[in-house]
Amino acid sequence: MNIAIDASRYKADGATGVEWYSWHIINALQKEFDGKSGDRLILYSREVLSLTDAENRVLPAKRFWTLKALSKEMKKNPPDVLFVPSHTLPLTLPKRSVITIHDVAFRYLKSSYSFFQYQHLDRSTRRAVRRADKIIVPSTATAEDLAVFYNCPPEKIVHIDHGFEPPPPVDNNIFHTSDVFKYFDITPSTPYVLFVGRLESKKNLERLVRAFSIFHKRHPHFKLILAGKRGVGFSGILRTVRELNLGDSVIMPGYITEEEKHALYKYCRVFAFCSLYEGFGLPILEAFYHGKPVLTSNLSSMPEVGKDAVLYVDPYDAACIAEKIEILAQDDEYVRELVKEGHARLKDFSWEKAAKETLKVLYGQ
Repeated sequence: MNIAIDASRYKADGATGVEWYSWHIINALQKEFDGKSGDRLILYSREVLSLTDAENRVLPAKRFWTLKALSKEMKKNPPDVLFVPSHTLPLTLPKRSVITIHDVAFRYLKSSYSFFQYQHLDRSTRRAVRRADKIIVPSTATAEDLAVFYNCPPEKIVHIDHGFEPPPPVDNNIFHTSDVFKYFDITPSTPYVLFVGRLESKKNLERLVRAFSIFHKRHPHFKLILAGKRGVGFSGILRTVRELNLGDSVIMPGYITEEEKHALYKYCRVFAFCSLYEGFGLPILEAFYHGKPVLTSNLSSMPEVGKDAVLYVDPYDAACIAEKIEILAQDDEYVRELVKEGHARLKDFSWEKAAKETLKVLYGQ
């Protein structure tokens, strides 16, 4: 059996969201794949991949790689099954195709996407629902959304949680060697509330900044660190920071390395992830690993991931967010309970488990 994977988004450097999922699930699938029976694992990519346990076919194309290069390969050399870890299927498909649809946030938060982004996501999702044999989703929330917005048959959907892989231990020397930390004067003793993710409107960061402003009046020594690339709506976030005169207290270092990210997790006082929509919410698990109290939204997939290990908030109410930040910053006993629950919750997620379940889908089991 020839199992093929679209590995065009397999990368670690500068990766976000779907790219991290592709990186982790492909690595885990390689470890689980048993080629002794004569089965082959084939990875299609735009460039040569640094992998040794799978056949790598490079399909060159300057633009529209999926629609042109991958579609041509599917027509010329179709595998038995194709796995696409993101939203877009090629025009030509083999006998069986499996795709992961992470979320349909664009249907809820249209203004957070450009016209082209929205049209592309809507059309590719609609086509995937119509043509894919199976659709993997990371949460019940996404499964329900596919049924509501795209009338997806329930028998097509397979819920497989994303995994979690513990990062290397944090080297505290990074606070002295990182240009980012030195420039912004971030140290382990800096009391701060942390957010990690793309800085965009759907992450609800304008309200988080307003909530922090309320909290900051009582705790002026605290900082708010918003770590991630700029996205659609960043100008509104920056405008809110300036409007509230928080330029010295809200730190936005841009994209940070994995080392820097986990150092920030390790020393934050509160992790705030009050997004308006998430298909899964991997940063919640990262905060669990580092033993930090998590404040997150009471909607979409976040209650599925957090369960009883987080403090929930109405993400549309800045005053409520401020009140809950206060609780996590001050109530040590409650924080200890949440951290204990978070560590226990983390045991339910692994990339090995995700890969095993994904392979069953690819084999049609």
